[in-house]
Amino acid sequence: MGDLFWNKIFACILAVVLGIMALQQLSSMVFSSGHGGGHHGEEEGTLNDWAHSRFAYYTDIAETAAAGGGEEEVYDLGALLANADVSSGERAFKSKCTTCHTIEQGGGNGTGPNLHGIMTATHAHNDSFGYSSAMQASAGEPWTYESIDKWLENPSSYIRGTTMAFAGLRRDDERANVIAYLAENTPNAPAFPEPLPEEEEDEGAEGEEGGEATEASAEGEAVETTVDSETAEETPPEATGEIETQDTVTDRDSEAEGNESEVELAPDTDADAEEGDSEEE
Repeated sequence: MGDLFWNKIFACILAVVLGIMALQQLSSMVFSSGHGGGHHGEEEGTLNDWAHSRFAYYTDIAETAAAGGGEEEVYDLGALLANADVSSGERAFKSKCTTCHTIEQGGGNGTGPNLHGIMTATHAHNDSFGYSSAMQASAGEPWTYESIDKWLENPSSYIRGTTMAFAGLRRDDERANVIAYLAENTPNAPAFPEPLPEEEEDEGAEGEEGGEATEASAEGEAVETTVDSETAEETPPEATGEIETQDTVTDRDSEAEGNESEVELAPDTDADAEEGDSEEE
């Protein structure tokens, strides 16, 4: 075997190794998140969030409630916006949105339109930007806090067919911070929606009323029980029976004593008979 044979063997081995490395690199490029610019949110702990952070293409998995099913939590956008932090929203916007959007007044369009004054605008309002056909189909609809919240959570779900390649902001507090920052950069922005009314106070009042009613009923039962016991003490139906029983026993005792006296007199009668016999003799 000459050197040419061994060179062919080494070349085949090298080709196999390079092919394996190329396949690994190709799979990571296709399936990993490679959009850059922070277009995907951070991992949140759920399966869908993990898929967001690892894959560019995926299908949302329906998340079911845990066994035993507790009470469903009510989503309160008003409370989230009332506690929103504008500075945190600015940082989130710069890290995840500025790759495609500008927000300063008079700013130019990028991959996405300029967002200054968005909270008083409508869908597809910027004539200088080429919107997707899906967005143009909803042109004229107003951007509200509720609609912008759903859009930021999952753009492809809010408007089917949109070309915006953004996975969304899945954290509620992060979305609220970004919305507050958008409102900060909107002249004459509408007021935030009011938080939902709390029901705990009403339930507490009902509980107090129920407690007072329970105490009152308990006191009423105690009074009735006391009256019943006093009435029972005043009524002596069993006392008569006990007295009659004692009388009967006394009569029997007297009869028994009478029998005893008769038995004691019997020997005296026999003695008189013996005396009578002796006298006859």
